[in-house]
Amino acid sequence: MSPKPTVLAEAITHQGLRHHRNEDSYLVLGDKCLFAVADGMGGHRDGHVASQMAVSEIANVGSVLTGRGVEDVAMIEGALLRANKSLFDSYLAAPENDISGTTVTCLLIQDKFATCIWAGDSRLYLLRGNHLFLISEDHADDAGHLVRAIGAADALQLDCRTIELSTGDAFVLCTDGLIKGVSETQIADTLKQGGTNTADRLLAEAVRGGSNDDITFVIVWIGS
Repeated sequence: MSPKPTVLAEAITHQGLRHHRNEDSYLVLGDKCLFAVADGMGGHRDGHVASQMAVSEIANVGSVLTGRGVEDVAMIEGALLRANKSLFDSYLAAPENDISGTTVTCLLIQDKFATCIWAGDSRLYLLRGNHLFLISEDHADDAGHLVRAIGAADALQLDCRTIELSTGDAFVLCTDGLIKGVSETQIADTLKQGGTNTADRLLAEAVRGGSNDDITFVIVWIGS
């Protein structure tokens, strides 16, 4: 059996200037190697409640993960489907209050593999060597409007992608507020610098770059 890789993480969230509250949420369960970010849908009601519900449902299954990839991914997907049903049912009960929805991107590290599960336009990036790869794909149309999110419709289709890990990999799960203030090149360059306070430095760049949206991201480092 291959030795379990060392996994370290740092996370940060920042309320955007144009919001009355931070509508992002994140999850770091380091002992379970389970991470997530969620971005409550702007312009809709209770985006912060929706994002918190999504990450809370993921956290609830964290304590019962089996270590068997397929089963654990199914449990996480089930948690997100429950969040979707709860949020959409609340809309059906009071449609005059509008939809309460959220994006979500989740990362599960097990053995030699990383699995990404997502809906919406929060992203998962992978820095491997000197190259930054986008692992997720935005669920948005050409105008940038979401076409898929937790709570936005009765039926929810989640996307899932699994890749093999390599020592030295670095993952970034982020809401779109980060991308509004930094380029992918800046993300890669900041990660490659290493050292302490990487999340603080990347956040400072995003704010300096003009992002006035909520900014939330989790950086996950894979060691030997």
